[in-house]
Amino acid sequence: MKLVVLNHKMNLYLDELPTYFSYINKVEENLIIAPSNIYLLEFIRHSIHPIASQDVCYFEDGNHTGKVSWSQIKSLGIHYSLIGHSEKNDSMETTIAKVNTCLENDITPILCFGNQPGENIISVLEKLNIYNKDNIYAYEPIYNIANDNIDYNDILNNITSIYNHLKEKGLPDPCIIYGGGLNPSNVKKIYDIPILKGIMIGSKSSDINKLDPILLNIKEK
Repeated sequence: MKLVVLNHKMNLYLDELPTYFSYINKVEENLIIAPSNIYLLEFIRHSIHPIASQDVCYFEDGNHTGKVSWSQIKSLGIHYSLIGHSEKNDSMETTIAKVNTCLENDITPILCFGNQPGENIISVLEKLNIYNKDNIYAYEPIYNIANDNIDYNDILNNITSIYNHLKEKGLPDPCIIYGGGLNPSNVKKIYDIPILKGIMIGSKSSDINKLDPILLNIKEK
């Protein structure tokens, strides 16, 4: 069963959580849920699925107002974190530092990376220079985020290039997932790409009415 990462972004309110838990705990797909930081403990306590943080700070502790450290995340029993999402606007150096900190401390990085229109995706990977078999590589082309008119052939070509590049760098079976512009009408075709290990759903994942049709279309018999 392939992986489905749910990135809630800055969505859901406290009074909506019981209904969400009632729904999501019946879902049989292989989920990882990344809620807002303020709800991490609620999801750890009430969700049957593994939880990810939406980010980490690479400092262990200290005077960093508004940040959440890798050590705090790990103390909650969380072993996944999104890293490098385009909405964070992290520098390449910061992204690399966060990934390395996660790998050193038993937190699996879900490394988000993407390309601008006309930008070669391999050049992005070469700049990151992060090649580790324990990474989850989440390909999210910038031009497909919040875009319901995505180009399947463009996605397939780039995923194939990423897969071949990671294999050349010594990863025999790289874990690549795709996110950006997924909806009920296109998700099955993308989910079924053989070399893809899963998908990541953004803000739709926090809305049961939008998430359920997507999950129904990829439900594995």
